[in-house]
Amino acid sequence: MFLLDRDRLRAGGSGAADPEALIEEARRRTRRRRWQRAIVSGLAVAGAVVGYALSSGGATPGVVAETATTPFADLRAFSGRGELAVVSRGAMWVLDGSSLRRLPVPGRESAQTPVFSRDGRWLAYLTSDSNENGTVSTELWLARGDGTHAHRVRGVDVDELVGWSPTADVLAATAGSRLRPDSGSAERVLLVDPTGAVRTLVSLAGATARAGSVWAAVWSPDGREVAVSAVEFGGPANGTTIRAYPIAGGPATTWFRIRSDQGLPICHDCDGGRGVIADLIGWWPRWGIAFWDYCCGSIHNLDDTAIVLIARPGASPYLLPQRTLSGRTTDAIAAGPRGELALVASTGGREIGIGKTVETCNPATRSCTPVPSATVWIGPDHQHCVIPTQSPGQCLGLTIAPAGRPGSGVSLDPAWSPDGDLLAYVRAPVALTAGWPDAAWYAAHAIYIWNARSGATHRIGPIDGASAPTWSADGHDLLFVRGDGLWLAPVGGSAPVEIEHPLFEPSALSGVSNVVYYGQIPWNDQFSWWSP
Repeated sequence: MFLLDRDRLRAGGSGAADPEALIEEARRRTRRRRWQRAIVSGLAVAGAVVGYALSSGGATPGVVAETATTPFADLRAFSGRGELAVVSRGAMWVLDGSSLRRLPVPGRESAQTPVFSRDGRWLAYLTSDSNENGTVSTELWLARGDGTHAHRVRGVDVDELVGWSPTADVLAATAGSRLRPDSGSAERVLLVDPTGAVRTLVSLAGATARAGSVWAAVWSPDGREVAVSAVEFGGPANGTTIRAYPIAGGPATTWFRIRSDQGLPICHDCDGGRGVIADLIGWWPRWGIAFWDYCCGSIHNLDDTAIVLIARPGASPYLLPQRTLSGRTTDAIAAGPRGELALVASTGGREIGIGKTVETCNPATRSCTPVPSATVWIGPDHQHCVIPTQSPGQCLGLTIAPAGRPGSGVSLDPAWSPDGDLLAYVRAPVALTAGWPDAAWYAAHAIYIWNARSGATHRIGPIDGASAPTWSADGHDLLFVRGDGLWLAPVGGSAPVEIEHPLFEPSALSGVSNVVYYGQIPWNDQFSWWSP
Protein backbone atom coordinates (compact mmCIF):
# COMPACT_ATOMS: atom_id res chain seq x y z
CA MET A 1 0.00 0.00 0.00
CA PHE A 2 3.02 2.25 0.20
CA LEU A 3 3.71 1.98 -3.52
CA LEU A 4 2.14 4.27 -6.04
CA ASP A 5 0.51 2.79 -9.11
CA ARG A 6 3.36 2.89 -11.62
CA ASP A 7 1.00 3.68 -14.48
CA ARG A 8 -0.02 6.85 -12.63
CA LEU A 9 3.63 7.76 -12.19
CA ARG A 10 4.60 7.53 -15.81
CA ALA A 11 4.02 10.25 -18.39
CA GLY A 12 4.54 8.78 -21.83
CA GLY A 13 6.82 6.14 -20.33
CA SER A 14 9.25 8.77 -19.06
CA GLY A 15 8.93 7.79 -15.41
CA ALA A 16 7.88 11.30 -14.36
CA ALA A 17 5.74 11.38 -11.25
CA ASP A 18 2.16 12.59 -11.40
CA PRO A 19 2.22 15.47 -8.88
CA GLU A 20 -1.28 14.98 -7.47
CA ALA A 21 -0.74 11.25 -6.94
CA LEU A 22 2.59 11.90 -5.24
CA ILE A 23 1.18 14.66 -3.06
CA GLU A 24 -1.75 12.53 -1.95
CA GLU A 25 0.48 9.56 -1.16
CA ALA A 26 2.85 11.86 0.73
CA ARG A 27 -0.09 12.98 2.84
CA ARG A 28 -1.01 9.38 3.59
CA ARG A 29 2.61 8.57 4.38
CA THR A 30 2.81 11.47 6.83
CA ARG A 31 -0.45 10.50 8.54
CA ARG A 32 0.69 6.89 8.91
CA ARG A 33 4.04 7.91 10.35
CA ARG A 34 2.45 10.32 12.81
CA TRP A 35 -0.22 7.81 13.75
CA GLN A 36 2.43 5.24 14.53
CA ARG A 37 4.20 7.66 16.82
CA ALA A 38 1.09 9.11 18.46
CA ILE A 39 0.30 5.89 20.22
CA VAL A 40 -1.98 7.05 22.99
CA SER A 41 -4.51 9.37 21.43
CA GLY A 42 -7.16 9.24 24.13
CA LEU A 43 -5.13 10.27 27.17
CA ALA A 44 -6.79 13.12 29.04
CA VAL A 45 -4.33 15.39 30.85
CA ALA A 46 -5.85 17.53 33.60
CA GLY A 47 -4.50 21.06 33.24
CA ALA A 48 -2.74 22.01 30.02
CA VAL A 49 0.12 23.81 31.71
CA VAL A 50 0.59 21.75 34.86
CA GLY A 51 4.16 20.97 35.94
CA TYR A 52 5.05 19.51 39.29
CA ALA A 53 7.94 17.75 41.01
CA LEU A 54 7.82 14.70 43.23
CA SER A 55 10.80 14.09 45.47
CA SER A 56 9.46 10.76 46.61
CA GLY A 57 6.16 8.98 46.31
CA GLY A 58 6.66 5.46 47.64
CA ALA A 59 7.86 3.69 50.73
CA THR A 60 11.50 4.01 49.64
CA PRO A 61 13.03 7.51 49.76
CA GLY A 62 13.93 8.79 46.32
CA VAL A 63 11.57 6.36 44.58
CA VAL A 64 8.29 7.51 43.00
CA ALA A 65 5.63 4.83 43.12
CA GLU A 66 3.58 4.08 40.03
CA THR A 67 -0.04 5.20 40.05
CA ALA A 68 -2.74 5.47 37.41
CA THR A 69 -1.36 8.88 36.40
CA THR A 70 2.31 8.74 37.49
CA PRO A 71 5.09 6.41 36.28
CA PHE A 72 7.47 4.57 38.56
CA ALA A 73 10.82 6.38 38.81
CA ASP A 74 13.93 5.56 40.82
CA LEU A 75 15.37 9.05 41.25
CA ARG A 76 18.04 7.91 43.67
CA ALA A 77 19.49 5.35 41.24
CA PHE A 78 19.59 8.00 38.50
CA SER A 79 21.30 10.62 40.65
CA GLY A 80 24.28 12.23 38.92
CA ARG A 81 23.33 10.70 35.56
CA GLY A 82 21.88 13.88 34.03
CA GLU A 83 18.36 14.38 32.71
CA LEU A 84 15.98 11.80 31.26
CA ALA A 85 12.92 12.74 29.21
CA VAL A 86 10.34 9.97 28.98
CA VAL A 87 6.99 9.56 27.28
CA SER A 88 4.92 7.40 29.64
CA ARG A 89 1.38 6.45 28.59
CA GLY A 90 1.26 9.52 26.33
CA ALA A 91 2.40 12.03 28.98
CA MET A 92 5.81 13.77 28.96
CA TRP A 93 8.06 13.55 32.04
CA VAL A 94 11.58 14.68 32.93
CA LEU A 95 13.46 13.08 35.80
CA ASP A 96 16.86 13.54 37.39
CA GLY A 97 18.30 12.57 40.75
CA SER A 98 15.92 14.75 42.75
CA SER A 99 12.62 15.22 40.92
CA LEU A 100 10.09 13.81 38.50
CA ARG A 101 8.40 16.60 36.58
CA ARG A 102 5.35 16.42 34.35
CA LEU A 103 5.39 18.67 31.28
CA PRO A 104 2.28 20.14 29.65
CA VAL A 105 0.43 18.13 27.04
CA PRO A 106 -2.79 19.86 25.97
CA GLY A 107 -6.23 18.31 26.26
CA ARG A 108 -6.49 14.86 24.69
CA GLU A 109 -3.17 15.09 22.90
CA SER A 110 -0.23 12.75 23.45
CA ALA A 111 3.48 13.52 23.63
CA GLN A 112 6.18 12.06 21.42
CA THR A 113 9.79 12.32 20.26
CA PRO A 114 11.61 14.11 23.12
CA VAL A 115 15.13 15.29 22.25
CA PHE A 116 17.70 17.20 24.31
CA SER A 117 20.03 19.82 22.90
CA ARG A 118 23.69 18.88 22.74
CA ASP A 119 24.49 20.63 26.05
CA GLY A 120 21.35 19.43 27.84
CA ARG A 121 20.09 22.96 28.48
CA TRP A 122 16.98 22.57 26.32
CA LEU A 123 14.38 19.96 25.50
CA ALA A 124 12.11 19.78 22.47
CA TYR A 125 9.10 17.50 22.11
CA LEU A 126 5.96 17.16 20.03
CA THR A 127 2.33 16.79 21.00
CA SER A 128 -0.33 15.50 18.65
CA ASP A 129 -4.03 14.78 18.48
CA SER A 130 -4.95 11.64 16.57
CA ASN A 131 -7.99 9.78 15.37
CA GLU A 132 -8.59 6.64 13.34
CA ASN A 133 -7.70 8.51 10.15
CA GLY A 134 -4.32 9.71 11.40
CA THR A 135 -2.91 12.73 13.16
CA VAL A 136 -4.87 15.93 12.69
CA SER A 137 -2.44 18.32 14.36
CA THR A 138 1.13 18.29 15.67
CA GLU A 139 2.65 21.02 17.83
CA LEU A 140 6.20 21.80 18.88
CA TRP A 141 7.07 22.44 22.54
CA LEU A 142 10.30 23.69 24.10
CA ALA A 143 11.41 23.53 27.72
CA ARG A 144 14.53 23.88 29.81
CA GLY A 145 16.50 20.70 30.25
CA ASP A 146 15.00 20.06 33.69
CA GLY A 147 11.49 20.32 32.24
CA THR A 148 10.68 23.78 33.59
CA HIS A 149 9.33 26.72 31.56
CA ALA A 150 7.75 24.52 28.89
CA HIS A 151 6.04 26.55 26.17
CA ARG A 152 4.38 25.87 22.86
CA VAL A 153 5.88 27.29 19.67
CA ARG A 154 2.79 28.83 18.11
CA GLY A 155 1.96 29.09 14.44
CA VAL A 156 4.05 26.06 13.43
CA ASP A 157 2.52 22.89 11.96
CA VAL A 158 5.44 20.51 12.49
CA ASP A 159 5.89 17.50 10.24
CA GLU A 160 9.04 16.05 11.87
CA LEU A 161 11.90 17.09 14.10
CA VAL A 162 15.24 17.14 12.29
CA GLY A 163 16.95 17.60 15.66
CA TRP A 164 19.21 20.01 17.50
CA SER A 165 22.39 21.26 15.89
CA PRO A 166 25.43 19.18 16.90
CA THR A 167 27.29 22.38 17.80
CA ALA A 168 24.73 25.00 18.91
CA ASP A 169 21.36 25.48 20.60
CA VAL A 170 19.37 25.61 17.37
CA LEU A 171 16.57 23.20 16.53
CA ALA A 172 15.61 22.26 12.96
CA ALA A 173 12.20 20.91 11.95
CA THR A 174 10.22 20.33 8.79
CA ALA A 175 6.79 21.90 8.61
CA GLY A 176 3.73 22.36 6.43
CA SER A 177 2.85 25.51 4.62
CA ARG A 178 1.29 28.43 6.49
CA LEU A 179 -0.90 28.98 3.44
CA ARG A 180 -1.97 25.36 3.35
CA PRO A 181 -1.64 23.95 6.87
CA ASP A 182 -3.71 20.92 5.86
CA SER A 183 -1.38 19.97 3.01
CA GLY A 184 -0.20 16.85 4.86
CA SER A 185 3.42 17.07 3.75
CA ALA A 186 6.33 19.37 4.54
CA GLU A 187 7.07 22.43 2.47
CA ARG A 188 9.49 24.27 4.77
CA VAL A 189 12.53 23.70 6.95
CA LEU A 190 12.49 25.85 10.08
CA LEU A 191 15.18 26.88 12.57
CA VAL A 192 13.96 27.45 16.12
CA ASP A 193 15.95 28.96 18.98
CA PRO A 194 15.26 28.09 22.64
CA THR A 195 13.05 31.17 23.10
CA GLY A 196 10.71 29.86 20.40
CA ALA A 197 11.75 32.36 17.73
CA VAL A 198 11.27 30.74 14.31
CA ARG A 199 13.18 31.41 11.11
CA THR A 200 12.46 29.79 7.73
CA LEU A 201 15.60 28.28 6.24
CA VAL A 202 13.94 26.66 3.21
CA SER A 203 10.51 27.19 1.67
CA LEU A 204 9.17 25.25 -1.32
CA ALA A 205 5.66 26.67 -1.03
CA GLY A 206 4.60 28.98 -3.85
CA ALA A 207 2.19 31.85 -3.36
CA THR A 208 -0.74 29.99 -4.92
CA ALA A 209 0.45 26.46 -5.69
CA ARG A 210 2.86 23.86 -4.44
CA ALA A 211 6.37 24.18 -5.84
CA GLY A 212 7.53 20.94 -4.26
CA SER A 213 7.80 18.89 -1.11
CA VAL A 214 10.53 18.64 1.52
CA TRP A 215 11.13 14.93 1.86
CA ALA A 216 13.80 14.89 4.58
CA ALA A 217 16.53 17.02 6.17
CA VAL A 218 19.72 16.35 8.18
CA TRP A 219 22.37 18.48 9.93
CA SER A 220 25.94 18.71 8.67
CA PRO A 221 28.56 17.34 11.12
CA ASP A 222 29.79 20.87 11.93
CA GLY A 223 26.28 22.28 12.40
CA ARG A 224 26.80 24.99 9.77
CA GLU A 225 24.42 23.59 7.15
CA VAL A 226 21.23 21.60 6.79
CA ALA A 227 20.95 19.21 3.85
CA VAL A 228 17.45 19.04 2.37
CA SER A 229 16.00 16.50 -0.04
CA ALA A 230 13.24 18.06 -2.14
CA VAL A 231 10.83 16.43 -4.57
CA GLU A 232 9.94 19.11 -7.10
CA PHE A 233 7.00 19.32 -9.46
CA GLY A 234 6.31 21.15 -12.70
CA GLY A 235 7.34 20.36 -16.27
CA PRO A 236 10.97 19.51 -17.04
CA ALA A 237 12.00 20.49 -13.51
CA ASN A 238 10.38 17.32 -12.13
CA GLY A 239 12.82 15.42 -9.97
CA THR A 240 14.69 15.13 -6.71
CA THR A 241 17.42 17.47 -5.50
CA ILE A 242 19.67 17.41 -2.44
CA ARG A 243 20.96 20.84 -1.45
CA ALA A 244 22.92 22.06 1.59
CA TYR A 245 21.67 25.35 3.05
CA PRO A 246 24.01 27.44 5.27
CA ILE A 247 22.17 28.41 8.45
CA ALA A 248 24.04 31.75 8.46
CA GLY A 249 22.55 32.59 5.06
CA GLY A 250 23.91 32.56 1.55
CA PRO A 251 23.42 30.37 -1.51
CA ALA A 252 22.72 26.67 -1.19
CA THR A 253 25.11 24.05 -2.56
CA THR A 254 23.67 21.35 -4.82
CA TRP A 255 24.99 17.91 -3.90
CA PHE A 256 22.78 15.74 -6.10
CA ARG A 257 20.15 16.29 -8.75
CA ILE A 258 18.19 13.83 -10.85
CA ARG A 259 15.10 14.29 -13.04
CA SER A 260 12.20 11.89 -12.67
CA ASP A 261 12.71 10.62 -16.21
CA GLN A 262 16.36 9.85 -15.50
CA GLY A 263 17.53 6.55 -14.06
CA LEU A 264 20.04 6.09 -11.26
CA PRO A 265 22.45 3.52 -12.72
CA ILE A 266 23.04 1.89 -9.35
CA CYS A 267 19.31 1.20 -8.91
CA HIS A 268 18.35 -1.83 -10.99
CA ASP A 269 15.06 -2.73 -9.37
CA CYS A 270 12.99 -1.80 -12.40
CA ASP A 271 12.84 0.43 -15.49
CA GLY A 272 16.38 1.75 -15.06
CA GLY A 273 15.67 3.07 -11.57
CA ARG A 274 13.64 6.09 -12.69
CA GLY A 275 11.58 8.26 -10.35
CA VAL A 276 14.21 8.48 -7.59
CA ILE A 277 13.25 9.93 -4.21
CA ALA A 278 16.08 10.47 -1.72
CA ASP A 279 15.08 9.91 1.91
CA LEU A 280 18.02 11.37 3.82
CA ILE A 281 19.60 9.23 6.56
CA GLY A 282 22.53 11.33 7.75
CA TRP A 283 25.59 13.42 6.95
CA TRP A 284 28.73 11.83 8.39
CA PRO A 285 32.48 12.54 8.49
CA ARG A 286 34.43 10.47 5.93
CA TRP A 287 31.19 9.43 4.21
CA GLY A 288 29.23 12.49 3.14
CA ILE A 289 25.44 12.51 2.74
CA ALA A 290 23.55 9.21 2.78
CA PHE A 291 20.01 8.45 1.68
CA TRP A 292 17.64 5.55 1.21
CA ASP A 293 16.77 5.20 -2.46
CA TYR A 294 13.11 4.90 -3.41
CA CYS A 295 12.74 4.52 -7.15
CA CYS A 296 10.43 3.21 -9.86
CA GLY A 297 7.41 5.01 -8.41
CA SER A 298 7.92 3.96 -4.80
CA ILE A 299 7.60 6.58 -2.08
CA HIS A 300 8.57 4.11 0.64
CA ASN A 301 9.92 0.60 1.06
CA LEU A 302 8.79 -1.51 3.99
CA ASP A 303 11.36 -4.20 3.27
CA ASP A 304 15.08 -4.06 2.48
CA THR A 305 16.11 -0.66 1.08
CA ALA A 306 19.26 0.39 -0.78
CA ILE A 307 21.60 2.99 0.77
CA VAL A 308 23.23 5.58 -1.52
CA LEU A 309 26.09 7.88 -0.51
CA ILE A 310 27.50 11.08 -2.00
CA ALA A 311 30.99 11.95 -0.78
CA ARG A 312 30.94 15.62 -1.81
CA PRO A 313 28.86 18.04 -3.90
CA GLY A 314 28.53 16.80 -7.47
CA ALA A 315 30.31 13.49 -6.83
CA SER A 316 28.96 10.32 -8.39
CA PRO A 317 26.68 8.49 -5.96
CA TYR A 318 27.67 5.01 -4.88
CA LEU A 319 25.78 2.15 -3.31
CA LEU A 320 26.57 0.27 -0.12
CA PRO A 321 26.30 -3.47 -0.75
CA GLN A 322 23.98 -3.95 2.23
CA ARG A 323 20.33 -2.96 2.56
CA THR A 324 18.48 -1.94 5.71
CA LEU A 325 14.96 -1.31 6.91
CA SER A 326 14.04 2.30 6.16
CA GLY A 327 10.87 2.76 8.21
CA ARG A 328 12.75 4.56 11.05
CA THR A 329 10.79 2.57 13.63
CA THR A 330 14.00 0.99 14.91
CA ASP A 331 17.58 2.26 14.62
CA ALA A 332 18.93 0.50 11.54
CA ILE A 333 22.04 2.72 11.21
CA ALA A 334 24.44 4.13 13.81
CA ALA A 335 27.22 6.65 13.13
CA GLY A 336 30.13 7.20 15.49
CA PRO A 337 31.95 10.46 16.33
CA ARG A 338 34.71 9.95 13.75
CA GLY A 339 32.57 8.56 10.97
CA GLU A 340 32.35 5.02 12.30
CA LEU A 341 29.34 3.38 10.70
CA ALA A 342 27.31 0.35 11.74
CA LEU A 343 24.08 -0.90 10.25
CA VAL A 344 21.58 -3.70 10.53
CA ALA A 345 21.91 -5.49 7.20
CA SER A 346 18.52 -6.89 6.26
CA THR A 347 17.89 -9.92 4.08
CA GLY A 348 14.65 -11.03 5.72
CA GLY A 349 12.22 -8.31 4.72
CA ARG A 350 10.25 -6.30 7.26
CA GLU A 351 10.17 -8.97 9.98
CA ILE A 352 12.63 -7.81 12.63
CA GLY A 353 13.44 -11.31 13.90
CA ILE A 354 14.58 -12.82 10.60
CA GLY A 355 17.66 -12.06 8.46
CA LYS A 356 19.06 -9.13 10.48
CA THR A 357 22.83 -8.78 11.05
CA VAL A 358 24.81 -5.90 12.58
CA GLU A 359 27.71 -4.99 10.31
CA THR A 360 30.40 -2.30 10.39
CA CYS A 361 31.35 -0.36 7.26
CA ASN A 362 34.67 1.00 5.98
CA PRO A 363 34.60 4.33 4.09
CA ALA A 364 37.91 3.57 2.35
CA THR A 365 36.74 0.29 0.81
CA ARG A 366 33.03 1.20 0.79
CA SER A 367 32.28 -2.25 2.12
CA CYS A 368 30.65 -3.71 5.23
CA THR A 369 31.58 -6.72 7.37
CA PRO A 370 29.43 -8.59 9.90
CA VAL A 371 30.39 -8.13 13.54
CA PRO A 372 31.96 -11.43 14.72
CA SER A 373 29.33 -13.94 15.89
CA ALA A 374 26.54 -11.43 15.19
CA THR A 375 24.18 -14.23 14.09
CA VAL A 376 25.16 -16.67 16.84
CA TRP A 377 22.56 -17.03 19.59
CA ILE A 378 23.87 -18.33 22.92
CA GLY A 379 21.37 -18.98 25.66
CA PRO A 380 17.87 -20.31 26.29
CA ASP A 381 15.08 -19.81 23.80
CA HIS A 382 11.57 -20.42 25.10
CA GLN A 383 9.82 -19.79 21.80
CA HIS A 384 7.65 -22.41 20.15
CA CYS A 385 7.47 -22.82 16.41
CA VAL A 386 3.92 -21.97 15.37
CA ILE A 387 4.28 -23.01 11.72
CA PRO A 388 6.51 -26.11 11.62
CA THR A 389 7.38 -27.88 8.37
CA GLN A 390 8.01 -31.50 7.49
CA SER A 391 11.78 -31.08 7.50
CA PRO A 392 13.62 -31.30 10.84
CA GLY A 393 15.03 -28.01 12.12
CA GLN A 394 12.70 -25.90 10.00
CA CYS A 395 10.13 -23.31 11.04
CA LEU A 396 8.27 -20.82 8.85
CA GLY A 397 9.95 -22.52 5.91
CA LEU A 398 13.38 -21.51 7.26
CA THR A 399 16.18 -23.75 8.45
CA ILE A 400 17.10 -22.59 11.95
CA ALA A 401 20.62 -23.39 13.09
CA PRO A 402 21.02 -24.80 16.60
CA ALA A 403 22.03 -22.39 19.37
CA GLY A 404 25.72 -21.56 19.37
CA ARG A 405 26.09 -21.75 15.58
CA PRO A 406 25.92 -19.05 12.88
CA GLY A 407 22.37 -18.50 11.72
CA SER A 408 20.80 -19.27 15.10
CA GLY A 409 20.25 -15.59 15.90
CA VAL A 410 19.82 -12.04 14.67
CA SER A 411 21.50 -8.81 15.81
CA LEU A 412 19.88 -5.38 16.15
CA ASP A 413 20.07 -1.87 17.63
CA PRO A 414 23.74 -0.85 17.07
CA ALA A 415 25.07 2.09 19.14
CA TRP A 416 28.64 3.47 19.16
CA SER A 417 30.31 4.57 22.37
CA PRO A 418 31.20 8.30 22.60
CA ASP A 419 34.83 7.61 21.62
CA GLY A 420 33.89 5.28 18.76
CA ASP A 421 35.89 2.36 20.16
CA LEU A 422 33.00 0.17 21.33
CA LEU A 423 29.84 -0.92 19.58
CA ALA A 424 26.90 -2.01 21.72
CA TYR A 425 24.21 -4.07 20.02
CA VAL A 426 21.47 -6.58 20.78
CA ARG A 427 21.42 -10.28 19.95
CA ALA A 428 18.28 -12.41 19.87
CA PRO A 429 17.33 -15.85 18.61
CA VAL A 430 15.65 -16.09 15.22
CA ALA A 431 11.96 -15.30 15.75
CA LEU A 432 9.78 -18.38 15.31
CA THR A 433 6.51 -16.50 14.80
CA ALA A 434 5.32 -14.83 11.61
CA GLY A 435 4.89 -11.07 11.60
CA TRP A 436 4.72 -10.17 15.29
CA PRO A 437 7.19 -12.07 17.53
CA ASP A 438 5.80 -13.17 20.87
CA ALA A 439 6.86 -12.09 24.35
CA ALA A 440 9.32 -14.99 24.69
CA TRP A 441 11.34 -13.61 21.78
CA TYR A 442 11.61 -10.10 23.22
CA ALA A 443 12.47 -11.51 26.65
CA ALA A 444 15.47 -13.39 25.22
CA HIS A 445 17.30 -10.30 23.92
CA ALA A 446 20.81 -9.69 25.28
CA ILE A 447 23.27 -6.78 24.98
CA TYR A 448 26.77 -7.40 23.61
CA ILE A 449 29.71 -5.04 23.16
CA TRP A 450 32.24 -5.40 20.37
CA ASN A 451 35.65 -3.71 20.74
CA ALA A 452 36.62 -2.20 17.39
CA ARG A 453 40.29 -2.02 18.39
CA SER A 454 40.82 -5.50 19.81
CA GLY A 455 38.03 -7.35 18.00
CA ALA A 456 36.84 -8.87 21.28
CA THR A 457 33.14 -9.29 22.10
CA HIS A 458 31.54 -9.73 25.50
CA ARG A 459 28.03 -9.81 26.88
CA ILE A 460 26.91 -7.12 29.34
CA GLY A 461 26.06 -8.85 32.58
CA PRO A 462 23.14 -11.23 33.12
CA ILE A 463 20.75 -8.92 31.28
CA ASP A 464 17.94 -10.40 29.24
CA GLY A 465 15.01 -8.79 27.47
CA ALA A 466 17.10 -5.74 26.53
CA SER A 467 16.61 -3.43 23.54
CA ALA A 468 17.76 0.00 22.30
CA PRO A 469 21.05 0.46 24.25
CA THR A 470 22.08 4.11 24.71
CA TRP A 471 25.52 5.24 25.98
CA SER A 472 26.26 7.75 28.70
CA ALA A 473 28.50 10.64 27.65
CA ASP A 474 31.46 9.19 29.57
CA GLY A 475 31.00 5.71 28.11
CA HIS A 476 30.63 4.08 31.54
CA ASP A 477 26.91 3.26 31.54
CA LEU A 478 24.22 1.96 29.21
CA LEU A 479 20.56 2.91 29.38
CA PHE A 480 18.31 0.38 27.70
CA VAL A 481 14.73 -0.81 27.38
CA ARG A 482 13.71 -3.94 29.27
CA GLY A 483 10.12 -5.05 29.33
CA ASP A 484 8.24 -1.77 29.10
CA GLY A 485 10.68 0.29 31.16
CA LEU A 486 14.11 1.89 31.15
CA TRP A 487 17.04 0.30 32.96
CA LEU A 488 20.61 1.43 33.68
CA ALA A 489 23.68 -0.80 33.86
CA PRO A 490 27.42 -0.08 34.17
CA VAL A 491 29.43 -1.34 31.20
CA GLY A 492 31.66 -3.09 33.73
CA GLY A 493 28.94 -5.63 34.38
CA SER A 494 27.25 -4.70 37.67
CA ALA A 495 23.61 -5.55 38.19
CA PRO A 496 21.16 -3.35 36.25
CA VAL A 497 18.62 -1.16 38.03
CA GLU A 498 15.23 -0.08 36.73
CA ILE A 499 14.90 3.70 36.35
CA GLU A 500 11.37 4.14 34.95
CA HIS A 501 8.26 2.35 33.75
CA PRO A 502 5.95 2.16 31.84
CA LEU A 503 6.62 3.60 28.39
CA PHE A 504 3.47 2.50 26.57
CA GLU A 505 -0.09 1.72 27.51
CA PRO A 506 -0.41 -2.07 28.09
CA SER A 507 -2.71 -2.41 25.07
CA ALA A 508 -0.12 -0.76 22.82
CA LEU A 509 2.20 -3.77 23.06
CA SER A 510 -0.48 -6.39 22.49
CA GLY A 511 0.78 -7.30 19.02
CA VAL A 512 -2.18 -5.91 17.11
CA SER A 513 -1.49 -2.23 17.75
CA ASN A 514 0.36 0.00 15.33
CA VAL A 515 3.18 0.20 17.88
CA VAL A 516 4.39 -3.27 16.95
CA TYR A 517 4.90 -3.53 13.20
CA TYR A 518 6.42 -6.91 12.28
CA GLY A 519 8.27 -6.85 15.60
CA GLN A 520 9.49 -3.28 15.17
CA ILE A 521 8.79 -1.19 18.28
CA PRO A 522 9.68 2.55 18.23
CA TRP A 523 11.44 2.50 21.63
CA ASN A 524 13.68 5.46 20.81
CA ASP A 525 10.70 7.74 20.19
CA GLN A 526 9.79 7.30 23.86
CA PHE A 527 12.87 8.72 25.58
CA SER A 528 15.92 10.97 25.34
CA TRP A 529 18.90 11.00 27.70
CA TRP A 530 21.36 13.79 28.31
CA SER A 531 24.24 12.82 30.55
CA PRO A 532 27.01 15.15 31.81
